[in-house]
Amino acid sequence: MMGCNVPPPERVLPDPISGIAFVSDRSGNWDIYLVAPNGEGVTQLTDHPSVDSDPDWPADGRQIAFRSRRDGSSDIFVMGADGSQPINLINDPADSFDDEFAPKWNPDGHTFSLYTDRFPPRGSCDDALHQLALLRIEGENQGFDLFETIPGEQYSSSWSPDGRQLVFNSTCGVPGVKIYRYDLQSGGTSLLRTEHQSPTSPAWSHDGRFLTYSANVNGNIDIYLLEMETNHLTQLTHHPAKDNQPAWSPDDSQIAFVSNRDGNQEIYVMDADGSNLYNLTQNPSDDWYPSWSPAK
Repeated sequence: MMGCNVPPPERVLPDPISGIAFVSDRSGNWDIYLVAPNGEGVTQLTDHPSVDSDPDWPADGRQIAFRSRRDGSSDIFVMGADGSQPINLINDPADSFDDEFAPKWNPDGHTFSLYTDRFPPRGSCDDALHQLALLRIEGENQGFDLFETIPGEQYSSSWSPDGRQLVFNSTCGVPGVKIYRYDLQSGGTSLLRTEHQSPTSPAWSHDGRFLTYSANVNGNIDIYLLEMETNHLTQLTHHPAKDNQPAWSPDDSQIAFVSNRDGNQEIYVMDADGSNLYNLTQNPSDDWYPSWSPAK
């Protein structure tokens, strides 16, 4: 267990903010923006010459966690959902080689899953540079806790709506990436899905019924929908471009995702069955990492 910085309790946070946070280089640098689901009201939330990326919302929609290199290494920050009061939760030295990525906020509000390269590879996976870890910012066990159930290269995760389970992808020494489900109470890990190539960016629906992710199943990267109870898999996008990084709307009726089908990376939105697709960002720059606020 390793320590972390705790946001001061006197912070005044904005009211819950709705919309879709995303990353864009439209300013000449990777920064975080906010846009309404109809494409209106694009607001730049971060403005720093370093990389700001990987936004994620807590359950109350009042803050955004993200990763940034503004202090040298890749650290995890939290800020108000209006871009105010960014705080570095890690604060490694500027010349540190320890990096963290892709924070995912547990519904409890004080635990993150993320992937990190600060721990040495384990077991037979001696080439696994990035491993899943938990970061707790409140309580007696503040700090990092390496996720030791499955060794491997790990780089994306998603919490169940009740915060008791975590899905993540992992690969170790053999072709293909597996999706696992971890139960925090029992400590048990079960294999959820194995695809031929690279299932990434799992996103659990708010009602807990579905998991959506991107995968190369039939020779192209598309968005898939997995029904958790039956393990039935449905392909939602059918385009020769790459579709990835899905994110659910607060009511689970829509899914935002990234596609290069118009020649550059854009944020698209479709209904949860794959219909009524539209280009949300419509910008010549690249847009990535959509994260939909739970606030309606």
